[in-house]
Amino acid sequence: MNRRRFKFLRMVSILSVGLLFFVLCVKAADLIDVRVDLTDEKQLIRGFGGMNHPVWISDLTPAQRETAFGNGPGQLGFTILRIHVDPMKSNWYREINTARAAIDHGAIVIAAPWDPPAYMTESFHRDDDLDAKRLRYDMYPEYARHLNDFVTYMRANGVDIYAISIQNEPDYAYEWTWWTAEEIVRFLRDYAPLIDCRIIAPESFQYWKDLSDPILNDPEALANLDILGAHLYGTNVRDFPYPLFKEKGAGKELWMTEVYYPNSENNSADRWPEALEVAHHIHDALVEGDFQAYVWWYIRRSYGPLKDDGTISKRGYCMAHFSKFVRPGFVRVEATKNPAYNVYVSAYKKGEEVVLVMINKNLVPKTLQITISGLENRLWEKYVTSYSRNLERDEDIYTAGDSFQVILEPSSVSTIICR
Repeated sequence: MNRRRFKFLRMVSILSVGLLFFVLCVKAADLIDVRVDLTDEKQLIRGFGGMNHPVWISDLTPAQRETAFGNGPGQLGFTILRIHVDPMKSNWYREINTARAAIDHGAIVIAAPWDPPAYMTESFHRDDDLDAKRLRYDMYPEYARHLNDFVTYMRANGVDIYAISIQNEPDYAYEWTWWTAEEIVRFLRDYAPLIDCRIIAPESFQYWKDLSDPILNDPEALANLDILGAHLYGTNVRDFPYPLFKEKGAGKELWMTEVYYPNSENNSADRWPEALEVAHHIHDALVEGDFQAYVWWYIRRSYGPLKDDGTISKRGYCMAHFSKFVRPGFVRVEATKNPAYNVYVSAYKKGEEVVLVMINKNLVPKTLQITISGLENRLWEKYVTSYSRNLERDEDIYTAGDSFQVILEPSSVSTIICR
């Protein structure tokens, strides 16, 4: 080998080593550190689900019930069904079939009224609503018996109602019945015990705390409340935390009982990456708001988890990343919730099972370096939804130690689970 060639090869070798070192440094810099603490437990998860309303729209078909509440391939794994308490008892039978099917799949059923029977209400002037409607004060005990009659009727027909609300969205009731915070407190304190069921209130349409603070500040009313329910229509994430509930809500549960997100009218539930916002919204509800349940509006709708033809939408697949794997009885545990720009992580455990749901809203892939102390030598199943994939099984991840890497595709949600 001549001297010139030797120098050339030596230079190439040095450059190669330098390039390799540079690449390794870049790779290390690109790694996003995520730490999960299985000992730091947060809220108990009750489940995920949606609303069925056969009085306003047609009932779910048997096949659609299977898709919604089954947890096999091509199914959503919903574990909560919300139904309507119609003011007319003659319509109650409409709720039975889907409710029975949900229960047969292990789901729980909750119920909410929009209006009392007409004879129980009266008109009044409320701000800009000159023809507002409210429950007559002398009808409070009669209304409690009405709600209890619904619980009894459904129970006699094979549907054990898990919990019942006293009013859907009492603070946005231009088309139904208004309640003030004081009226809700009075009803809870004096008449809720007449209902043989767990009680949900106040179901503010925008999680307005001025509707729920008075409940938490009234020991007698609070004693008769089981679930503080809220809706998140237009609620800013900064308003998701509820310090007063943490202070005074011991023994009570916190559920998000209705929402669609980010929109409804004229938008297909398959639009991407818009549908990815559903996964992000669920993440925020669980991680920032500490909610124990997440319930969509109509299960089957153009903007819902099931489209009008009964097939699963992109929004539905994003919900399924939680509903199929984070089952009732799982507990959320501490995890680095926002380890990088547009990257979100939440973690859950139940017994030996651990689930991580990871969202990447960036247009480039991201690599997470996940550390879970005390969890070594595991096999992780991985599922991905992206523009081109729908809850698709990806390559399994085998871990030798308590730290491992997960690559997140651009604009995607991924769930990994070890059993």
